[in-house]
Amino acid sequence: MSDLSDFSESDFDKAASSDKKSLSRAKTSKDPPAKAQSKLPDSEEKSKNPPARKESSKGSDSEKKEPPKHKKSTKQPGQRMASGSESLPALDKATGVLSPPDFFISKIVHDSQCFTPKVGHCVVEVKGLIYIFGGEDPDGNPTSVLLKFNPGSNSFEVVDDLDDGPGPLRGATLNVWRAHSRGEPSLLLFGGIDDEKEAKSEAWAFDLNKSSWQELKLKSRPEARYSHAAVFCEKTNGLYLFGGQKADGTVIQDAHVLKGTTWSYIESAEDKCAPAGRCGHSASLCNLEGKSVVAIFGGDLSGSGKGDNDLWLYDIDKDKWKKMEDFAGEPPCPRWKHAAAFFDNRLWVIGGTYGGWFKNYVMSDFFVFDFLAKCWFKCDVDPKELGSHTDIGSLTVLPSSRAIFIFGGADQHGYPSSDVYRLAPVCTTVTLGSLRQDISRTVGEVKQVRSEMDSTLQETRVMRDTVSRLEEASGAMEQTIQGVTSAAQRAEVKLGELTNSTQLLQDTVKKLEEALAQMDATVRSFAVAEKKFGIMEVTIQEALAKLEQKADISSLRAVAAKVDPNSDEDDD
Repeated sequence: MSDLSDFSESDFDKAASSDKKSLSRAKTSKDPPAKAQSKLPDSEEKSKNPPARKESSKGSDSEKKEPPKHKKSTKQPGQRMASGSESLPALDKATGVLSPPDFFISKIVHDSQCFTPKVGHCVVEVKGLIYIFGGEDPDGNPTSVLLKFNPGSNSFEVVDDLDDGPGPLRGATLNVWRAHSRGEPSLLLFGGIDDEKEAKSEAWAFDLNKSSWQELKLKSRPEARYSHAAVFCEKTNGLYLFGGQKADGTVIQDAHVLKGTTWSYIESAEDKCAPAGRCGHSASLCNLEGKSVVAIFGGDLSGSGKGDNDLWLYDIDKDKWKKMEDFAGEPPCPRWKHAAAFFDNRLWVIGGTYGGWFKNYVMSDFFVFDFLAKCWFKCDVDPKELGSHTDIGSLTVLPSSRAIFIFGGADQHGYPSSDVYRLAPVCTTVTLGSLRQDISRTVGEVKQVRSEMDSTLQETRVMRDTVSRLEEASGAMEQTIQGVTSAAQRAEVKLGELTNSTQLLQDTVKKLEEALAQMDATVRSFAVAEKKFGIMEVTIQEALAKLEQKADISSLRAVAAKVDPNSDEDDD
């Protein structure tokens, strides 16, 4: 980790000048170019509508131009463009627009050991932290280090420097990414060119919780490229890819969208009203009146130094392109390799490279396009505060403080730099556009709350009727329960009586059983007696028989005695 300090080189005692000086272009001792604001002759003025094409071959321009003065539109804020040479009459009403605020520049001084000098790196802000990947070092070699910058403590930290990720790259894009609409945010890296001068078409996701890279297994993939532009739209949960450059320098005219695990080709990128193929351009996601729009500015149309300064808008919902032609103010001069960001209904453009007559020039100016006013403004930035750092590197905006952070880039001699700048508004004024947007948003929220209240009242009425019906049903149910309770009580009394009767019956049955047992015993006694009586009867009969027999014998003896008196003695 590298600890930094927030350091400003501004002279607080210097009196404010009434005429604010704009930031001039870098100069060399042998070939000092004219200022960026000098105007080209009409014959040499660059065409604003280059022909659309799928691919353009790499080549050199037939003529090199001196840095031109920014083309100035005749339109004023609040007026319409005049047709022909006729001038419009004075308007009865006109709407004024607040110009962008001045910026206070702070140079964050550090030891350049963690964040080293580099160009061609990519930067993204996630939850108040800024992540920086890759880029080309002073020796011309791509790097693969992923850094994290904490704006609260002004400290850098190496998050990943292993070789299990995408490898050394420059000219890639790094965006916030969600594989699912409710998933945790991660980082998605696409494209770039490696140390073997080979363009890439792989997509890598970096898990912020696990601090690990993983190559995405996607269905199909766009053509390999670098120096392209990409934005992530949370509304559609899609990553939108525009243009770029092949390894041989040929520019590409196409657009793709990644949703989930599938790349889809955007066919409208080939329409006549779509921007020409380009590289080194910027793409910024803009929220304009509730619509998700991608703003594409500038870029190199040939891959060899043919810059442009056109501004294209791509409506994601309608899949339509529109070129901003009706505007006021001075637009930036044609450029590529610049940086841009959107916030507060404005597109902020800083730095870049301009193709001059004999060589390319790095730019250090700062422009903003106000979408509500449809007007270009040039921000006042003191070049002394930027020192020798003129080719502004990658930038990002910190939403919480509305501050712009600039990381690295090339200096006036084209060498990579590790300078870090923080640009913050001098005063936080409420612009007319933001106020109007806030009011519109508040009115919409009030309408939504009112609609929800009406819906809640309707639901309350329905609930009240339901409660009344439930109360009536509850009363009827209570009466029914009372009747059932009374019947249960009566049944309980009858059940008690039946229990008593059952007990009496049980006692009676028990007595009967005892009586029956006694009767059974008596019957058994009778049977025994009867048996005895039978035996006795047989015995008596036998006795009677014997008696009768003895009686007969006695009678015979008596008769015999009468007949023969001596017979008894003989018998004896």
